Amino acid sequence: MNVHEQVDNDEVGTVLRTRRTRGARLAPLAALVLLSACATHETAPVAAPDAAAQAATRDAAARAQQSHEAHGDTELFDATAYSIEGKTASGKQAREGICAADPDVLPLGSRVRVHDAGEYSGECEIADTGRAIKGREIDIYLASDREAKQFGKKKVRVEKLSSAK
Repeated sequence: MNVHEQVDNDEVGTVLRTRRTRGARLAPLAALVLLSACATHETAPVAAPDAAAQAATRDAAARAQQSHEAHGDTELFDATAYSIEGKTASGKQAREGICAADPDVLPLGSRVRVHDAGEYSGECEIADTGRAIKGREIDIYLASDREAKQFGKKKVRVEKLSSAK
């Protein structure tokens, strides 16, 4: 039976069979055309970033450099505050300008500058260790119990100014 013949006067069936047959005959040809196109296809070179993108990248790099110059090499620490009076681990009297830290991270006698601690930002000497201080934690001495409690726990940046003597 010829595909183009009508079977039982069913035009829809004839059209479907005709399309299937043509598709079957054209499939190998289509595959060859696709393969040859893939074999000869050259990829377009990737365009360089436009001037606006390059300027944005330069601006971001400049801001990062300025931040580094303004704050030196800083590391992120968790900061708390304490107000217990007495002698520190180094033998000095607890007072403002004294901080406690893990001696494996910031040895006793080191000088640091604390950033992002609000009005308590500034330089201090690591003169105490504190039992609970482990790793990148710093405890800032404040004379007022109320202020020490209000300080809570903050993320601060610590810049090492000098190592222990």
